[in-house]
Amino acid sequence: MAMKVKQKRESSTLVIWVVFGIMMFALSFLVSRLWNLQVQRTSGFVADFYDQSVRRVRLPAVRGKIYDRNGVVLADSVPNYSIAIFTEEMRAPRSAIANTLELMHLIWVKVGEKPDITYRDVKKHFALTPKEPLVLYKGLSDEQLGRWQNEFGRWSEKRKIPGLGNHDPLSSNAIVIETSELLKRPTSTAANTLELVYEISERIGIPRRIRYQEIVDHIILQKPLPLLAWEHIDDETMAKWADTCSSLPGTDIYFQSARTYPFGETNAHVVGFTLEADAVRQEEETGEKIHFDMRGIKGRKGLESTYNDLLKGEPGYELVQIDASGYHHVTLYKQLPKPGGDLQLTIDENIQQFAIEALLSKQDGEDPDIPVKGACIVLDPNNGDVLAMVSAPSFDPNAYMASVGYRQALLKDTLSRTYHRAVFGQYPPGSTFKPIGVLGALREHPDYTNTVHNCHSPYYVGNRQMKCWIHSQWGEHGDVTARQALMYSCNVYMFEMARELGYEPIRDMAREFGIGQYVGLFPNLDDPQEQKDLKYGNLPEKSISAIDSCNMAIGQGAILASPLQMAMVVATIANGGRLYRPRLVEKWRTGPDNEYITNPTWAIRQIDVPVEALELVRGGMHDVVMDPEGTAKAARVDDILIAGKTGSAQYKKRVDGEVVNSVHTWMISYAPYHFPKYAVAMLVEDGVSGGRTIGPRLSKLYRSLFEYDGTLPKEDG
Repeated sequence: MAMKVKQKRESSTLVIWVVFGIMMFALSFLVSRLWNLQVQRTSGFVADFYDQSVRRVRLPAVRGKIYDRNGVVLADSVPNYSIAIFTEEMRAPRSAIANTLELMHLIWVKVGEKPDITYRDVKKHFALTPKEPLVLYKGLSDEQLGRWQNEFGRWSEKRKIPGLGNHDPLSSNAIVIETSELLKRPTSTAANTLELVYEISERIGIPRRIRYQEIVDHIILQKPLPLLAWEHIDDETMAKWADTCSSLPGTDIYFQSARTYPFGETNAHVVGFTLEADAVRQEEETGEKIHFDMRGIKGRKGLESTYNDLLKGEPGYELVQIDASGYHHVTLYKQLPKPGGDLQLTIDENIQQFAIEALLSKQDGEDPDIPVKGACIVLDPNNGDVLAMVSAPSFDPNAYMASVGYRQALLKDTLSRTYHRAVFGQYPPGSTFKPIGVLGALREHPDYTNTVHNCHSPYYVGNRQMKCWIHSQWGEHGDVTARQALMYSCNVYMFEMARELGYEPIRDMAREFGIGQYVGLFPNLDDPQEQKDLKYGNLPEKSISAIDSCNMAIGQGAILASPLQMAMVVATIANGGRLYRPRLVEKWRTGPDNEYITNPTWAIRQIDVPVEALELVRGGMHDVVMDPEGTAKAARVDDILIAGKTGSAQYKKRVDGEVVNSVHTWMISYAPYHFPKYAVAMLVEDGVSGGRTIGPRLSKLYRSLFEYDGTLPKEDG
């Protein structure tokens, strides 16, 4: 049988090259894809990784300081030392104590009753009898059992909460935790953090301040940031922590900047206060997203608010890398914040203290239990500098920042302690307005200097009887001149003057003195000097009747002014007719290492009034204090010539549902008479009269001022 032998066939060279070409094409395709993924698109992957793992944390700057004219600190930034817990280090431990504390707090919140056991009891239980039940509450009332049943009855049946399933509080009047069920259970980061808080509290002997829910919220919302369990700790607490807790994992001392006001209530209305700043989510200039903001503080009232942009400084930031769980892994970069700028005021803290002491001093017949409501301003009449500015009653800005309860109480306070009466109070100026009226009359009619009007009772304008204050005492001033009208504070003279000359001369002069106009106490420091067309107070453009003219001639009716405006009025009379913008900020700087920039004084205008008229009014104001028949004899100080004008502005208020008459008492003044150094406006709400209520207070203030500047020797004691 013949065999068939298979012959070897030669491979085609073409086929080999085709296969080789296909292989090389495939290899080239793979190489190009690898190149595209690993080289060309590397930046994209890096960006994705950066977006997913890097977080920007905004860091607040140290706030600038506020000084008085002599360099005394009125608002300071101080270190706020806190005990911090770094929750990223609280994930590994497994603790039955932590599980028990977590369950205990869950029950505590739901039932609304503090447990009968302490952290020390829990530790002792696990040290001695860890597998025995732990009695959390005993002797529960029916109300407490009802709350338990509402919160846990059905829930425990359905979900079988570990540690709660084997006991029925309704039958035993007790809530018991089976701690044996918690020995091998995983522990949450929040539970471990809670245990650490209790341990620190136990070791250093201070109460726990942070709630369990706050720990949970922090871990959910601010994982990369330290948890501040105790803030504003003192040196003793810090020393105890260093001695007993520094070896504990996950805890350290953390530093922030805080605000303090060394003189408390004295400068509260002027300087203001700060509160926690609003969270920032995006950088204003760069548009960079802010993932976490350490917040810092922001000015909310007074100078702190007005000049917040200067004082707050420039925030810094740090870039932190987080792990897959969102916890802090490592800090990649940190840019330090730049401290804020400083303000130096024209306020003299000593004069500020004199002013508040004088304002709060009780006079004969005043109820010692009723707080004084009023204001006092002291100006330098020669340049408009504000030497003192106080409002009463006041409040403690340190307590305001520290206590929510204190802030809530002030919201309900009937005395309006946070109201800045010196600047924002609007009152009828009463007889302190009379010098303006006399000046207006004398400018239009210089011969009015010797005009005499008769003060008699009864006095009628049309069919309406109108009174001078002396009529209530069954008296009359008789024939009086303009100067005497100021000394006696005679209403009838002003009525006759307004009826004869009209309201317009009075209005025009009041406008020149700045009544009803922008004052400019808080200017933008970089802006040029200008007198803005803004309303402040009220100066009616015209009177609607003869009675209305008469009322406004004595500072009543629709005319309203602040104590600051009346201080400007008396300062202008004192210096010969130059109306200065009140200057509160003397100089400022943009950082602690920069040079100060002066905030210049500025005269708004020179009052157009004859010298003879001005001297007559000044003479009348001299007589108010220095003449035996003046209305402010109580304001005298030995060896000092003082000029002034009292005022009593009547108004109606509601007390216990009834409408009663009351009086805002005023006095404007300057001294010494020939060479003025101080111009003062003082107001006390619900007083008796300018002379009786303000006069003695003003005397006390002037004595303190002239002893302080060396004009008078200090009295013994």
